[in-house]
Amino acid sequence: MEYEIVDRFLVLKGSFEALSTGVDGGRRAARNILNIQVPHNFSHDDPKSYIEGVAASLKLEGNCIALLTAVEMKNVQILNDACVTVFITAGFNPSSFGTINIIVISSTTLSEGAIAGTIITATEAKAHALFDCGFSFTGTTSDAVLVAYENRGEGEPILYSGPATAFGGSVAKLVRLGVKDALKAHYGSDDVDKWHQQRGDI
Repeated sequence: MEYEIVDRFLVLKGSFEALSTGVDGGRRAARNILNIQVPHNFSHDDPKSYIEGVAASLKLEGNCIALLTAVEMKNVQILNDACVTVFITAGFNPSSFGTINIIVISSTTLSEGAIAGTIITATEAKAHALFDCGFSFTGTTSDAVLVAYENRGEGEPILYSGPATAFGGSVAKLVRLGVKDALKAHYGSDDVDKWHQQRGDI
């Protein structure tokens, strides 16, 4: 896997098998994974064609799967260990809307059950991170999770990805930390009270 931040876009390149809850999501192979920053007032009748336009502007080879957010890509948090890399952007606004995007890349093949289970594990970890920060909700209005592994056809797949497994434990640890770091980066502060004030909570 190769990745880079190009202007408003996080671009991951490889040969992926992916499962996404984002725009035109579902289960598919993809050569490119994108996290795309859009304007706060973004409105598009056909977000799939918008993503295709972004891919064309970046001159990407092969198909892509993407997530959308108003968070600036300079604030993306990238955390990894021996088997997992996560890419996270997170932000709220005063009307309680927002987006937390989580991309999980496994360096090992995942079974169909494990790739789906990783979405649950990542979502639970996101909720724990929000509780750690004193929020009473488990997510925002347009959160998305994308889980992928590079299709090398090597070795036995990971069968389970719950937080009690070695793989799932890594996902949970990295996502929980990454969501908190992403919020700090977005707000430019680690003062949780200020985050609540900007949302109108206090």
